[in-house]
Amino acid sequence: MANDEQDTIAHLLQIEEEAAELISQAQIQSEKEISAARAQADSEYNQKYETMASQMEGDYNSKIAGMDQAHKNQLDEYKSQIEQTPKDLDAFNNLLEKIL
Repeated sequence: MANDEQDTIAHLLQIEEEAAELISQAQIQSEKEISAARAQADSEYNQKYETMASQMEGDYNSKIAGMDQAHKNQLDEYKSQIEQTPKDLDAFNNLLEKIL
């Protein structure tokens, strides 16, 4: 009877070791899958980030170019208005003579 008990205990210990090994293998496999999923998610995030950053940079550059052009147009219009303004050189010269 003692031999049967020892066999039963040994059998239960063997089953426990096998279960521990299965759990260990499952944890290793789980860590591999989580690592792969994390790498995939990081890759997708980086790709989307780069796409959005590139798009935003393009929008920024486009708006800056538009603002530069609008500024140039306003400056040209101002210059044109100044050039078209009549000049009264006699009055200007008389003013300078009075001041000096």
